Amino acid sequence: MDVQRILEKHDLKPNPSLDQFFMKDEEIINLTVESAKLNKKDTVLEIGSGIGNLTKALARQAGKVIAFEVDHRFKPILKGLPPNVEMHYASAVKYFQLRGKFLKKAKFNKVVSNLPYSLLEPLLHNLTFLLYDKVILLIPLKAVKTIQQKPIFSCFFVPKIIATVPKAKFYPQPKTNSAVIDLIRREDPIKTKDLGLFLRWCLYQHEGQLAKNSLMFGLIKWHKIIYGRQITKNQARQIIQKAKINPQLLNSKPESRQIYDAVKEKFK
Repeated sequence: MDVQRILEKHDLKPNPSLDQFFMKDEEIINLTVESAKLNKKDTVLEIGSGIGNLTKALARQAGKVIAFEVDHRFKPILKGLPPNVEMHYASAVKYFQLRGKFLKKAKFNKVVSNLPYSLLEPLLHNLTFLLYDKVILLIPLKAVKTIQQKPIFSCFFVPKIIATVPKAKFYPQPKTNSAVIDLIRREDPIKTKDLGLFLRWCLYQHEGQLAKNSLMFGLIKWHKIIYGRQITKNQARQIIQKAKINPQLLNSKPESRQIYDAVKEKFK
């Protein structure tokens, strides 16, 4: 696909500050779409349509595509999109802005996107408690490490690399190579009886509270769900005390990696 020729035809120059690096390899585009296992019952969210090369490929397979492009300069290129594409010339952040860290259903069931790097973290935060079927992203390789290493994201997701993508496959060429990933959601810790993961979810759900309070309420909820019995706040506090977590971490809001690591270690 001659991306450069399409842009020049419309007198457009990519803006790297908006992460405008366009995939020009149709095989990578097709692999991205195929990995999403789309059918006509699917509604797909795409963030950053650009010239619409991925958008058109998604529209051929999905029932509906909800697409976002913040740069209005691309309107002339995108005006010929199929009728099953709902196009928004606006920031996707306002659309998927997080509204409470509790399970909720979205208007889409899959996300497929050559994602602008600046939108990765807002999207991941939104997906933590969102009900969806599959997420396939084309992102920089360094972003894969972000998902693996950040304590919150690693609690919820496992990024499976489907293919590495050389930077030469983009126009203009970014500084780093990329990857097509399947963003696999970790299984509900209630089902797997993973107390450490459950408590880390609780920390994230209640970031505004002191860690010790989030853990206390988490332990009370855990005992009620898993064992069918009620424990008191004092009993929960005693369990936390026996875990021997640094008091400074317990008496702070869960803003550091250390508290997540400590809970993971002490409540295996």
